[in-house]
Amino acid sequence: MDTLFAGLMSGTSLDGVDAVLASFDPDQRVRVINSEFLPYPKTFREKLLDLINNPHADQAFIREIDVELGELYAQASLTLTAEHQGPPVQAIGCHGQTILHQPDADPPFTWQAGDPKTLAQMTGMTVVSDFRSADMNHGGQGAPLAPAFHQYAFSKEKEAIAVVNIGGIANVTYLPADRSEPVIGFDTGPGNTLSNRWVQMCKGVSYDKNGGWASSAILNESLLASFLQDKYFSEPPPKSLDTRYFNVDWLERNLDATTNRDQDTVVIQSTIAAFTADSIWLGIKKWIPDVRRIVLCGGGAHNLAIVGRLKQITGLEVSTSQEYGVSPDDVEACAFAWLAKQRINGFPANLPSVTGASHKVLLGSITNPD
Repeated sequence: MDTLFAGLMSGTSLDGVDAVLASFDPDQRVRVINSEFLPYPKTFREKLLDLINNPHADQAFIREIDVELGELYAQASLTLTAEHQGPPVQAIGCHGQTILHQPDADPPFTWQAGDPKTLAQMTGMTVVSDFRSADMNHGGQGAPLAPAFHQYAFSKEKEAIAVVNIGGIANVTYLPADRSEPVIGFDTGPGNTLSNRWVQMCKGVSYDKNGGWASSAILNESLLASFLQDKYFSEPPPKSLDTRYFNVDWLERNLDATTNRDQDTVVIQSTIAAFTADSIWLGIKKWIPDVRRIVLCGGGAHNLAIVGRLKQITGLEVSTSQEYGVSPDDVEACAFAWLAKQRINGFPANLPSVTGASHKVLLGSITNPD
């Protein structure tokens, strides 16, 4: 009998909750039984942005968001499992919504909103959450968390693969051809976050669908080159980001004197898309140069401006996770379903070669329903 786990992911794009119901077998096969997407209500998304921009808000406001997000997670989970007639769901893996992630602070600090108790009580299911803290407590970055799942789901080829997730932040997992070599993973730079914020400011829409707006203009090469001078790109892995780094303030500071912010909005959007692609390729070339194939997942896998640029500059085969039986939109949520499985079964799930932790540890805290 299949053992089922649910996974919930609400990423740095702040668009909503991806939910999957999945099973995993010893042959490294992932079977997605159902998937759902629950958009954030506009008013809630605005509150989330307020908290991210002002993480020192009063405790009542923080608690309000924590519970409201727990309720949204529960709504997504109940919709996901409403018509399921098979074996029971063993647990929900819930990453939470990252408000702050500062692994290099003293002491290190990470904060994901979304009350697991609310989620457990409303669904009647066990919840596994807070996946980053244990790794950080042992000297790791606590991120990225998906590479262990990428290794499970995608390391079937006899060639070096880069699994690139383009969410709000872009990250890469290096799966070496020789499976005795360590897996490497790190955040490469912005994914969709700058693109989303810019199109929201300029056009009042939540994102640049399929990269259509970015594709309608020619990028500014000198501006792109200046973006790529940021010090983050020269820092070696392990390294990770949150959206407080590559944000609109960063963009405004880095627009050069030849760019008319008000007249060249679409040129800036095109340049941002190229910046995402080029920074991904820069990270791959610099730190994992023997990659022979790129497998894309995350919402950015649908952005034709980013994907087209990647194909143009890399000369490698660029495909998506769909070739492995998992939709690009489901990979991250699947990762948290798998991480919940690892925690419930008592298996460590961090990769010290990715995060920099001193050793492998169990990831996640378990919350049972009352």
